[in-house]
Amino acid sequence: MRRIPVTDIDTGATTFYDASFRFTFLPGPGFTFEQIQSVAISPPVSEASNIIPGIYKTQARVCYILEGPTILNANRSLYTIRGVDSTASLDCNGALDQFAAQIVSGAATDHPDIGSREIVPNLPDTYVYGFISADSAFSGHIIGREWNQNELIGLRQSGNQLIIGLFSEGVDNNGNITDFRDPRITAILTKVIE
Repeated sequence: MRRIPVTDIDTGATTFYDASFRFTFLPGPGFTFEQIQSVAISPPVSEASNIIPGIYKTQARVCYILEGPTILNANRSLYTIRGVDSTASLDCNGALDQFAAQIVSGAATDHPDIGSREIVPNLPDTYVYGFISADSAFSGHIIGREWNQNELIGLRQSGNQLIIGLFSEGVDNNGNITDFRDPRITAILTKVIE
């Protein structure tokens, strides 16, 4: 378990712990607790990685679902974002964007998906990064045809707003995707409150 809140009853201070437990399964009683395997204070959570899963919409009511997190290791979690239609929420119009991407929390340096890209040492730590896995289906839309497979994207959260930055634009003479330190396009989506 990660980030278990433990409050000191004398001071009221809360400390977060990561712990693992050992259980056995017995045919009659089921799972039986045996012991605590390990306990450590949780590492601080980066503000950039405080993204909130849920359904988000553009001003045109095209919707995307941010799913996760799935724990990859002690320091990183995986999120996915993909287009959804009006079956996901009545706040969404009927359009379904084929856009999809995967994001991994933590610093860009040593990132499991983008760590080898030349731009990584220069990327700001105010985003969590990933790459586009499926092109956008739309023209003239905030997440449009300029958002292409394998391009670099970053996410950050501000209240109910999910900010998605596209950090790539076109290819160089060798056919490699051209990445930039700052977003070339920024999409601001609003969380759908159900």
